Amino acid sequence: MSNYLMEASYFPGCTMKTGVEESNKPMEIVLSKLKVNLEELNDWNCCGSSSGHAMNHEIPVAMGARNFSRVPIGKPVVIPCPNCFRNWATAKHHLETEPETRKKYEDAFGRLPVDAQLLNIYDLYYQVMEKAKTDAVEFPNAIPLKGLKVAVYYGCSAMYPKDLRPTDQPRDSVERLMKNLGAEVVVWPWPHKCCSAFVSAVYPEIAEEFITQIVGGAAQAGAECLVTTCAMCQMNVEMRIKSSNMANGLPIFHLNQLMAVYLGEKPSAHQDWWKFHLIDPVPLLKKVGLWE
Repeated sequence: MSNYLMEASYFPGCTMKTGVEESNKPMEIVLSKLKVNLEELNDWNCCGSSSGHAMNHEIPVAMGARNFSRVPIGKPVVIPCPNCFRNWATAKHHLETEPETRKKYEDAFGRLPVDAQLLNIYDLYYQVMEKAKTDAVEFPNAIPLKGLKVAVYYGCSAMYPKDLRPTDQPRDSVERLMKNLGAEVVVWPWPHKCCSAFVSAVYPEIAEEFITQIVGGAAQAGAECLVTTCAMCQMNVEMRIKSSNMANGLPIFHLNQLMAVYLGEKPSAHQDWWKFHLIDPVPLLKKVGLWE
């Protein structure tokens, strides 16, 4: 019998594969501690993100179909990047509802297991933590995130359009996770507001207006930090706070980082996680007694 709580296929996507070490490294630690085995898809390709669908909507569907052809039968696919997740879900929708499209790409790439379950990384964490409770699996070195007031920030890619969001997963997976980890989750108005990532390079003033609203809303609700699963959101929010000289900008944690801290990783032993943050989270970790 396998020692794993879950086994799944893994699609890192271009961004997660080539950067974001401050999120990737803690994710590897978390998966090991949670007894999750992810096997990277063989010979995967880009999901067909911004440039692809801007040129032709068929491009990301074709790229998604080829990625589906790499999926082993019977295994879910974990996709940590929300934008990649949306493109996979879009391709899945077209392949399931358009027989001619599916036949076209089956002729090109072979069998397409489009019934494979697609999971955001936070849905994976939620499932595994719930299974751990059911199976009485203990994490002896767990450190509750007591005192940490968190605003959960999904961004827009993982949640919209609503038809692409898995119906078998709760819509508040991260809030539930944070509460189970001992953090205080604040209720605030902008958990799904767009961070304007793709607009920011051309119209930075629009991006700064969006970010001011997002961070201001979190702060007014009492949050001392945001937590997100989207690397693009994390980078864009921190960068635009910095450039707009917002006073008292809130640290933006990757979910993987807080999961790793909860599971017993000492923040002081991972200086490489924090050095990439434009807003230093170390003072907050020290304030709430999580810095060791």
